[in-house]
Parts: sequence; C-alpha cells; structure tokens
Amino acid sequence: MFLDVGKMQAEYDAMAAQKAKLKKTYQTAEKEAAEVDKQLKNIRQYLGIEKEKQEKSKPNRKHETSL
Repeated sequence: MFLDVGKMQAEYDAMAAQKAKLKKTYQTAEKEAAEVDKQLKNIRQYLGIEKEKQEKSKPNRKHETSL
C-alpha cells in the first residue's frame, strides 16, 4: 500500500482554506446576531417592554405588612 503524500497535503490545504472561510462567516454572523439582539433590546426599552417585565418579576412590597 502506497500513501500519496502530495494528495493528502492538497486535501489538507483545501480543508484548511474551507475552515478559514467558514470561521470568517461564523464570526460575521455572530457579530450580526449580537447587533440584532442589541437593537431588539433598545426597541423593547423604548417601547417600555423591558420595564414591564422587570416590574412583573419584582415582588410587590407595598402590600406586605410587617408584624
């Protein structure tokens, strides 16, 4: 059995190039997703949705009585 080192090197180089391309695509998508999340948070804050969620999650201490 004979190993074709040149062919294996060419396959490795092709996979390394594909990996670099996919990594760049992934990083771009990750940045875009973070920007969209930031915009969504800003829109929710502007519309008052975030405040409503925070107020609902906080216990209402005004109605509590202490003994």
